[in-house]
Amino acid sequence: MTRQSSSQTSGLITAAIAAASLGLVTTGVRLAYDGGMNPSTLIAFRVAVGLIGTFAVALVMRRAFTLPAQARWPMIGVTAGSLTIAFGYMGAVFFIPVSLAALIFYLFPILILGVTAVVARRLPSLATMAAFAAAFAGLALALGSSLDTLDWRGLALAFAAAVGGTIFLITAARASRRMDAVVLTFYTQLIGLPIVTAAMLSMGGPVMPTTDIGWLGLTVAAGAYIVGVILQMVAVRLADPAPVSMVSNLEPLVTLVIAAAILGERLSTIQYLGCALVLAAVMVAAREAMRGG
Repeated sequence: MTRQSSSQTSGLITAAIAAASLGLVTTGVRLAYDGGMNPSTLIAFRVAVGLIGTFAVALVMRRAFTLPAQARWPMIGVTAGSLTIAFGYMGAVFFIPVSLAALIFYLFPILILGVTAVVARRLPSLATMAAFAAAFAGLALALGSSLDTLDWRGLALAFAAAVGGTIFLITAARASRRMDAVVLTFYTQLIGLPIVTAAMLSMGGPVMPTTDIGWLGLTVAAGAYIVGVILQMVAVRLADPAPVSMVSNLEPLVTLVIAAAILGERLSTIQYLGCALVLAAVMVAAREAMRGG
């Protein structure tokens, strides 16, 4: 059974805001890297900021730091999924173009649609399946991914990130319906911090930015990341994971627009057509979600 239409609507709106926030992250990361920071340090830094930030917000909102027994395993899944995304995605770009890594990563909405269909033992509507396929095709046009460099290591890491995204949203849906979203995010950052810190130290970190623009990028990347993750937790609490994952396709579009506005990167006509196709597909999928399709 799908959730009530009003709850689905609220969840999908929240997912769109989360996608917009996460769309800021890539530009912030680019500026941080240009300022001298390395990937492992950035991952560790944003997890540390997330831990401190969610702890402070939970205190201000007077949330109890209880971890219900039925939420423990889903919370572990959320943590594992987020770490797989971080290391898989960051690792992939060392071997293949960023656009190709992003395109493979955004297979995760289709994976989620398949998993939820198997669990529910019910095929999605034809319109929903067509919308998910169209969104992926639109991203291929918008991202303009190159197939010149097909290193199997990069492809494997990018696909691992896609699997991580699938695990993240599905387990987040279960965990967030059993505990507060801010507290859930706090625990995922708490568990993840020693792992990402060890990875950072093993890779020669910490390596912090050496320029003001690098620090600005780091601040944006860390802040937008944690806001986006919390909102994703809220979104999958209100709406089903498949349509939420579909709305997540807006994230790279936001990144493209911001890159064009701030970094001076120009979009081609094909990219604009791809963006339009993604937007149309998201609207169709959202309509089908309201109808229970």
